[in-house]
Order: sequence, then C-alpha cells, then structure tokens
Amino acid sequence: MKPTIAVHFQYGSATHTGWFRTINEDRSLLRVGQTVKGVPYAAAALADGIGGSEDGAQASELAIRRLKEWLDDAKVPALLSTGDSLTRLEREAEAWFLTVHQELVEIGRGSGGRLGTTLTLLLLTDAVYFIAHVGDCRIYRLSPTGRCKRLTRDHTWVSAQVRRGRMSARRARSHPKRNVLLHSLGMGEQPEVYIRSGYYAPGTLFLLSSDGFHDRFLPRSIAALLCTANGKRSDLQEMCDLLLTKALQRKSDDNISVVLLKPVSGRKNAKERLRLQCGLWLHRLYRSGRKLLSSLSSG
Repeated sequence: MKPTIAVHFQYGSATHTGWFRTINEDRSLLRVGQTVKGVPYAAAALADGIGGSEDGAQASELAIRRLKEWLDDAKVPALLSTGDSLTRLEREAEAWFLTVHQELVEIGRGSGGRLGTTLTLLLLTDAVYFIAHVGDCRIYRLSPTGRCKRLTRDHTWVSAQVRRGRMSARRARSHPKRNVLLHSLGMGEQPEVYIRSGYYAPGTLFLLSSDGFHDRFLPRSIAALLCTANGKRSDLQEMCDLLLTKALQRKSDDNISVVLLKPVSGRKNAKERLRLQCGLWLHRLYRSGRKLLSSLSSG
C-alpha cells in the first residue's frame, strides 16, 4: 500500500494471519473526512473476530461494515460539529456498539452458533481524540515529546485481576487465561463499552493493534518502536510493515494487525489549547457525576 497523506493526517496499516493460523479474523478501517463545519476528522478501527473459525471473521467483518455505514450516513460528521459533541457522541457510540452486539447475538441464534468480535474505534478531530472500545485490541498514544501511553483497558480476565491487585502485570502476560474475554460483541451478556476522550497535540502518533501484535512485546519495547516510527521522515506504511515483521519474528501465534494514525496539524495557539483542555475537564466531571448518580440510584 502506498503511504497516504489526506488533508491533515498520515496513516498506514498492515495485517497478517500469523505463523499458525490459516484464517485472518482481524478487520480494520481507516477513514478521513470533514465535519459539516469543514473541520478535518479521521476515524480508525480494529476488530478481532473470536473463535478461530470463519464465524470470527464473519463477526469482525460485520462490525466493520456496520461502522462504515454509521460513518457514511453523515451522523458522525454532524455530531462532531455540535457544541456538546462529546456528550452526544458518547451516547450515540455506546448505543451503536450495543446494537451491533445484539445483531451478532441474533445471527448466532439463527445459525445455531455464536459470532463474537472485539471492536476498538478511534476518532480524531479538532485536537480531541475519542475512543469507544470493547475487547482486547489496544490504542497507544505517543506524544511529540516521546511519552508513550496506553489509552484503552483490556476487557480480559487477567486484566481485571491486575486491576484488583490479585495478579502482577508480569504474571498476566503469560497466564493461561490471558486471552479470556469478559466483554465482547456478540458473546455473553451486554458488554461494557469503554469510553475515553482527551486532547492531542499535532504530531502525536496513535497505534491501534490486535493482541497478535502487543502480546509479543513489553510496554517499553512498544514505546521504543513507536519512537522510531515517529521520526520526522518516517513513512507510516513502512513502519506498519516493520511492526508486522517484528511480531512475526517473535513467532506470534495469532492474527496480527496494526494501524498507525498521525495528525500533522491542529490547534497550536496556547489560549485555544487551554480552552479546549478546560472543556474536556468539565466534560469528564459531568460524566463522573452522571455515573455516580446512576450507581447510587441503582443501589
């Protein structure tokens, strides 16, 4: 694939079945467009089908197809242009994820089986990132200063044990249940959709990866690879191909997918950045209060 610069974003993607799989159940999406007010935005998504069979590929394919339809009906560009865009986008995205979950459940019932997939979505616009996520694909952010941070939370059994202090992160990486999912689309009960938003500076690099990639590396190794990818003259498609090669060299036994997305322009004025960060802080405060009231009423 030829590296592409579209409007204000650079990107690249790569995928492989891995050493021991014959079917690739990973599916990805990259989209660049404009809001109804003409502000550039980018969307990237990664879905990892569950099951080790064609059913997993069918589930991830459907999730990505429904995501394309959601983006194509102009709802997202309109949402990103409203004054309360984050609040509305959270509601719309969560409802959309649950709709896809229910559709997969119903297809599975009709066929006498189960179709499941993870799905991780990243939206970038006007110096704000928005994440909606279910499963164990991940999003990493590398700032222009070289600081690497994971932005998603794995919906796995071992990840829950680590958060509760019952297991070390080191033990979790090799535990037999490390790939057991607590939340996914199409499998089990209604999933918990992880929502997150924040501010990014121009030149920030985002990585979306399936577990076939990030399970092969320590966090510091991923940070080092992304620092290399974020060089001034780096070709993001070539870097995706390199990341894929690195995972294959480590004998990844699962499908491998990586997507790199980098905004090359954005808000540079200090006053604008401060106003944006204050708005995000107030939005998070509102969201935390809403969750607290919800938990108190349900209790």
